[in-house]
Parts: sequence; structure tokens; C-alpha cells
Amino acid sequence: MLPILLALLCAPPRPPVPVQGEVAPPAAAAVRAVEAQVDPRVELLTVVARLGGFREFTMGNSRSPYSERVERHFGAQREHAVVKRLVALRAERGVSYDAIPSLALHLGPLPELAELVPFDAAPERLDARWGGTKAREFLTELRDFARVTKAAEFFESERQFHAEVARRLSERLSQSRALPWFDSFFGARPGARYTATAGLLCGGGNFGVGVRFPDGRPESINPVFGCWTWDVAGFPVFDESYLPLFVHELCHTYTNPFVDRFERELAASGQRIHASCAAAMQRQGYGTWKTMVYETFVRASVVRCRRATEGDAAAAEQAAEEVKKQFVWVPALEALLVDYEADRKKYPSFDAFVPRIVELLEREAAKLPDPALAPKLVALEPANGASDVDPALTRLVIRFDRAMLDQAWSLVGSKEQMPEITGPLAYDAERKVLTVPVRLEPGRTYTFSLNSERNQGFKSADGVPLSPVPVQFSTAKR
Repeated sequence: MLPILLALLCAPPRPPVPVQGEVAPPAAAAVRAVEAQVDPRVELLTVVARLGGFREFTMGNSRSPYSERVERHFGAQREHAVVKRLVALRAERGVSYDAIPSLALHLGPLPELAELVPFDAAPERLDARWGGTKAREFLTELRDFARVTKAAEFFESERQFHAEVARRLSERLSQSRALPWFDSFFGARPGARYTATAGLLCGGGNFGVGVRFPDGRPESINPVFGCWTWDVAGFPVFDESYLPLFVHELCHTYTNPFVDRFERELAASGQRIHASCAAAMQRQGYGTWKTMVYETFVRASVVRCRRATEGDAAAAEQAAEEVKKQFVWVPALEALLVDYEADRKKYPSFDAFVPRIVELLEREAAKLPDPALAPKLVALEPANGASDVDPALTRLVIRFDRAMLDQAWSLVGSKEQMPEITGPLAYDAERKVLTVPVRLEPGRTYTFSLNSERNQGFKSADGVPLSPVPVQFSTAKR
């Protein structure tokens, strides 16, 4: 690894003015040092995921001269046992996304890749999807992969490139004023080592990972930042968007443990909220209610941090971004955090305040319709996925399992991919069957959806929207 010291500025140019009852952050704090690096362990694990075709590590924006060098060196080993095992682990236990760098950080340096923290008892911060001791079979094959590919030699040949990447990331993140706020808000972590890592094969993915040592050694906090823009010389470009990302990924190391400790209290509301926006969450990689709640704590805290260190305009911009990503309850949670800051006597630690967050999420969940009341698509004519459909067909027929809201529908798609609608849409007397008059063309594939995340016209008579249903069929050529 090639660490470069990164001194984070410790206070904003001028102290922010607190709102009524808000506690202003300290005007000054001791300088904190953070390291920026490219970590060969993270690179090695992401190489294996990349060879396995993991979409989060094969994004188009991760293509670069560096990724081409990686492909030339490692590409011949796509059939290696460790690649096949990782693909199987993704299918069986969901090992993906942040689980990849999480394991990397729990290993010693190449080529030995020893267990940095013994896996006999699952390490506290090792992603649970690895299964603790179950990861050892994978590690045996990973060490063989590193040996066969001469991975250590490859990363050594990239030393100067990695050093320059680390310097550039260091230069950008030196503009952040986040760490003093974290210490004030959540409590200082004496001796903790903060290391910002450039994930050269992570594309647009960013991961808040780290290591806690059972023997009392200081915690290692290692947010991994994706690289998705490249200059003409083949180096990643770290623009201003990395500053809120730094806050976001760093925040995971503070807030995830609170979600873990209050998992039982958060489960019911988390499950209901996740069910209401599952498609949007899954597309962002948040396939479970718990990962969504991790993000909820983080995103509200990021808004709060930006308000304290950058001002109200930056906080409003961040809150709007979270709502755009379907975290519509984040502004309410950020506003609730004012109570925590205003009365630290009542809430001496963030632990003491989490029950208030539990209550807020329960209220948010109670506003949502019962998922069991959501309508379901029973049948579609022509059938979804059908080929060789008669182009003389003049209507689509959509059948639901219950009465639907009349004069409300959302057929969503581009004009070029949608069937031409030739007349008014109409339900039958029970409002369970919708007829859509259309004109079809021969030799065409039609693609659209019933509802989308933003367009929710199809609703039950009780007002519960249909979950989006992708539709595609093709007509015969005549």
C-alpha cells in the first residue's frame, strides 16, 4: 500500500450560525491526519469480482488504461476456481458490493493474504455474507489465484501509478471539514486510523468499510471511493462530488453499529418501508431492509454534517438528492437530529437518541399502504414475452386481481417502443380488466411498463399502486 498523509481542515472558514436550540460545532479542533492510498488487497478482490462478471465492478465508466492493463495481466484466469466460487457465493449468499472490499481489508498484505483478524469468531466488521470461518475456503483459492497470476508483481509494477492516484485523491479530500463534526456529533474515536482508498475498478461504487480489532488496537476506517472519470493521461479525476461522498462513506463506520445494536426495534418498520420501494432500493444495491436502514442513518447524518460545515444551501441540495433517490423520509430524520444536538444532557450519546429514530421510522411506515393490499397483474394479452404476435391485433387486455381505480393508468415508455394507442382506455364493469385499443406493426418489438417508480397511475380502488411491471412482446413479420 502507498499511503499519503491527508490533513483534513478542522473548522469552517466561519462558524455556522445555529438554529434555535441547535448546538454549534466547536470553532477549532486538533488537526487530524488521514491517509489516501490504492490498496492492492482491494484491487485483487475487485479483479476477481470483475472476472466473475459482477456488474458493480464492470461498469462502463470503470474502463481505463489501467483496467486494460489489469485485463491483459489477469484476464486469462476467468476459469480459476476462486472466480467460480465467488460467483457461487453471490448466488447463494449475496456476496457482492461492499462485501468485496470488506474481506480485502481483513487480510494481510500480498502474497500471504493472512487473516488480519482471526476468522474463528466472525470479525465484527467483516461483512456477514462471508460467514466468518466459511470464508476460509475462498481464501485458500484466492491465495492460489494471487500466486498463479503473480499479482504482487503486477501491483508492484503499478506502484508509481498508484502513488499518483493517491496523491490526487489526497489533494481533493484535503478540502473536507468532516472529521471534527463527526467527533463532535458521534463522539471521538481515540487513535482511529482513517484511510481513504481509491478503488480503481469500482466505477461509480463507493463503500464504507473498515476493521475493528478484538485485541484493542485502534480501529481502521477505510472508505473506498470508486473512480468513474478519467483524464487523457489515464488517471482518475476526483472532482468536488467526492467531498459529500467522503462524508457519506465515512459515516457508515459511525452509524452502521447503531443499526446493528437496534436491529430488532428497527426491523418491522424497515421491512414495511423497504417493501414500498423495493425496486428503487434494489437498483441501488440495497436489497434488504437493513441495508436500506444503514443508508437512512447515513444519508440523514450527511445532510446534517453538510448543514454544519457548508451551510443551509448545501444541506438543502443534499436532502433533495436523497429524496430523488427515493429516500423520501430522510429530510424528516435530519430535522429530528436537531433534538439530539440541542439536548446532549438528555442524549449524552447517539445510542440514547436511537429510540427517537425508531419512533420516526415507525411513523413513516404507518403512513404506507399495507403491501398485502397492492394489486397484482393476473394476465396480459398478448402474453408478456410473447413472440410472433399477430400484428392485426387491435387491443391489449390487462387483467388485475382486484377492482382498480377508474380513469387512472400509467403505460410508461418511449414513443418509439410503445404500441400506438388508437382510442380511449376502458375498464370493464368490475374494473378488473382494462382494454387498450392499439395499432401494431409487423416485425416490431414493443417495450414498456405498467407503472414506474415515478408514474403510479395503476392503483387499486383503495389507492394502493401496482408495483412496476416491465412488458415486452414482438409481432410477426407477416
